[in-house]
Amino acid sequence: MSESNRPPFFPMMIDLLGKKVLIVGGGLVASRRASTLIKCGADITAVSPKFIAQFPPETHRINRAFIPEDITPDLTLVIAATNDRMTNHEIHSLANSLGIPVNVADCQSECSFFFPSLINSGSLGVSVCSAGQSSSLTHRLSERLRKVWPIWITEENNRKIR
Repeated sequence: MSESNRPPFFPMMIDLLGKKVLIVGGGLVASRRASTLIKCGADITAVSPKFIAQFPPETHRINRAFIPEDITPDLTLVIAATNDRMTNHEIHSLANSLGIPVNVADCQSECSFFFPSLINSGSLGVSVCSAGQSSSLTHRLSERLRKVWPIWITEENNRKIR
């Protein structure tokens, strides 16, 4: 089945509060994913030989290269966001073998879930995702939603007060 005629992915929202998430990578993509997961209350461990300056400080950082033992059965999600294709593939294979959902930043076909753009106000949230096909479209749609989101929240709150 080609990408153009496959059905859409089911947008499942899960509770990550206090759940263990592993991010392998310390660059911009890993940092953005960590920031979103932090908003959702995840307990994040990040493994990388180096981290960019703006990497979220709320993460537990391990300054070294990935080793297979980093992937443990108690993880809820795994993110492979290194700049090394072979390492990302290995992370995918290990997480997959343990039944842990994995997002692989550089290979859509190895993702068991896709990372959405999250727009939220407290616990109320909406996500935009292109199933890895167009990050620019996801970004543009998210930015449009972020502009109207506060207006919609205010309107809803005003309705409740009446």
